[in-house]
Amino acid sequence: MLRYVRDGVEPVLVLLVIAVLRHVGIAGTAPFWLLALTLLLGMAYQQPAVQRRLAAGDLSRRLWPRLALHMLMTSAAMYLLGWGSLLAMAHFHIMSMHLEWSGARAWRPAVVSSAVCIGLGQLAIVAGLHSYLPQPEVHGVAALVIVGVATTGRTLGRSVARQERAEAALRSNADRFRVLVQDSSDIITVSTAQGDITYVSSAADHVVGVPAEQLLGRGFWSLIHPDDVAAARALHTRVLAAGPHDSQRGELRVRSAGGEWRWHEISSRNLLDHPAVRGIVGHHRDITERRAARERIEYQATHDALTGLVNAQTFVPALERALADHAGPLGLLFLDLDGFKQVNDTLGHHVGDDLLTEIGHLIRSATNPRDVVGRLGGDEFGVLLPHVADPAAALAVARRIVTAIDRDLSVAGHRVRVGCSIGVAMSTPGVDAKDLLRQADLAMYETKRLRRNGCQLFVAA
Repeated sequence: MLRYVRDGVEPVLVLLVIAVLRHVGIAGTAPFWLLALTLLLGMAYQQPAVQRRLAAGDLSRRLWPRLALHMLMTSAAMYLLGWGSLLAMAHFHIMSMHLEWSGARAWRPAVVSSAVCIGLGQLAIVAGLHSYLPQPEVHGVAALVIVGVATTGRTLGRSVARQERAEAALRSNADRFRVLVQDSSDIITVSTAQGDITYVSSAADHVVGVPAEQLLGRGFWSLIHPDDVAAARALHTRVLAAGPHDSQRGELRVRSAGGEWRWHEISSRNLLDHPAVRGIVGHHRDITERRAARERIEYQATHDALTGLVNAQTFVPALERALADHAGPLGLLFLDLDGFKQVNDTLGHHVGDDLLTEIGHLIRSATNPRDVVGRLGGDEFGVLLPHVADPAAALAVARRIVTAIDRDLSVAGHRVRVGCSIGVAMSTPGVDAKDLLRQADLAMYETKRLRRNGCQLFVAA
């Protein structure tokens, strides 16, 4: 409504100004009604709604005839006022309007139309139209004005063309970014220093099951596993303290669209000071399968493939760490099966493998969950007792293992029975892992020598 009032006030003010100028004798000799009609038609013609209608909704169409008619109406008013090309500022005004509406392509028809209309006006002065400037000076002024309009139009046109190319490149980049982000299975977020989300890519809908618009204005913490919230906040703190080129990474569990918890690798950068971002940019990638594969590889590298117990390469370092961490003594069991070679030779290696697996379960069931049970090779097993400081307690564990194994076992459709000999050693100040293993091994061989299927404590004497 205000726009229509403003558009109606403008021609009224112009007509009042012309009336005042005519009163003092400097607004030409043409009838006032003709001046008023010319000005009103020109002002009505330059309304955007009228231009869009004439261009069938696309202001880049029919540009030459629309501009030519606009320049003609304006030039008629200029020459009827008696000042002709001296009022060429109106041509610059028309050019700027069409450059805004139609872009850089408007400058050429604007310059050509301006030159033609000024030329027609000068011919009208030659034919007798009233002019306040005498001839031939008025024609020299017109020539200079045409040159000025052409130069200015060319400069404005090139400037607008550069702006259009820059805007087109920006739109293209924005569209490319939007398409790449929308088609990506990764989530991109931008959040404030307090952690409130200001932007989130559409991938959030199918990755975490929450529409992007519902995450705006809230923290991502609500989607993170409760046990990982502290790690998430620590990551956020590191990002705030880091520079814009330092990416901070973390692995957190995030609730998925299906409701289960999945591992995400989150990489964040502090771009709070970047004028185009003003936030912390986070890149969330689902790494559940990759993490599971990594854990499988780590497990296979540290555990025995047959029994699932830790292997020798893991057991020995665990023993070294336990000796370094414990001020007091700890216990070590070294176990060797009795009669295992006979099972292998008579029933086959596949039965022997199944028997080793069953023995591993039995040892595990007879020990404490905090104890470390490992297969050291062949039919040899080790048990680290980090919380057993009493030789009697270590021997009690060894006897439980002997009792668990000393019975008929059903393995691969066969009933087999084997025993075990266990050597028990207690750590002493200054002893290392190699020495402690040697002591337990000696005690185990002493058990075999004496009676088999039992246990023996290593005594230095």
